Amino acid sequence: MKIAFITEMGFEGYIEQSHPNMRTEFAWMYALHAKHIPLSKYNEVSDYDHVFIIFPKGKLNVNAEGSVIGNQSNPASHYLKSNLIQKLKSCNKKVYYVQEGPAWWFTDYEVEDQILFYNMLSSVDAIYAHNQYDMKFYRGLIPGQNVQCISTLMIEEWIQDIVPQTENKVLIGGNFARWYNGFQSYLVASEFGVPIWTQESHAKRINEDQIENLNHFPRMLWNQWMEEVSKFKYAVHLMPTIAAGTFSLNCAYFGIPCIGNEKVDTQKICHPNLCVDVDDIEAARQLAIRLRDDSKFYKECSIEANENYKQYYNIEAWKKKIQDIL
Repeated sequence: MKIAFITEMGFEGYIEQSHPNMRTEFAWMYALHAKHIPLSKYNEVSDYDHVFIIFPKGKLNVNAEGSVIGNQSNPASHYLKSNLIQKLKSCNKKVYYVQEGPAWWFTDYEVEDQILFYNMLSSVDAIYAHNQYDMKFYRGLIPGQNVQCISTLMIEEWIQDIVPQTENKVLIGGNFARWYNGFQSYLVASEFGVPIWTQESHAKRINEDQIENLNHFPRMLWNQWMEEVSKFKYAVHLMPTIAAGTFSLNCAYFGIPCIGNEKVDTQKICHPNLCVDVDDIEAARQLAIRLRDDSKFYKECSIEANENYKQYYNIEAWKKKIQDIL
């Protein structure tokens, strides 16, 4: 099969096994031996059996309540107003939309762009969602549309030589912003009574460095990040944004018990006894206390996470599932 991925990234070519920043979309391309082509060159994409479009989220200028807070236009509008899908379908056999970020993201667009985005989803040959929960959203949005799940994937070649050296510390999955719920994760992580770490991101807040017992990693390449992850005993990720779920999967690879969002597949499958509603801080605290005080429960969660990763998220299982769908 001849496969292409189209994203807003500017490079063109194939992902090599030695790529040091093998995050989710790169892992997909590598596993399918798919060529990456910049979205700006969509007019040049032809003769492919399968074309996957990871459409850019676009910048928004509304707050959490929907009130306008700026006048920045959505750069994704250009493509929504173009003949993107029609052009690709005329020159290739199948064209798919791949979810980028939370499924609801487009509802913060201006009304015209919301309708254009909906029309784009309606016109592709299939929608590939991150989670079973997201699939229900898209199936309800467009009844009759072909909706599939493209699971999160890790390529192990770059990290298989990492030997975990577990330290008594806890990793939280994000900064103090609504997108990540870092504040809530920090409060739950405090129950362990050990050093708390997180990684810097675009969402890091002013004075976050001043929070007691909170340490920050700088932004790192994926393989460097995984080496640091391997050193943790516990993890907490109460991120309300339902997305690819890489954090829970990264932890499961090393058998690190992770308390997290019950709607995310990687969390639900790899850490079934540590799933909570992200607003149920009480239940999350109780799980943290149990992991801290019950060594048998901790060991069971650790072994289960690693075994479920191996069973459900190894590359051969992933490729078979996608190839069967295709």
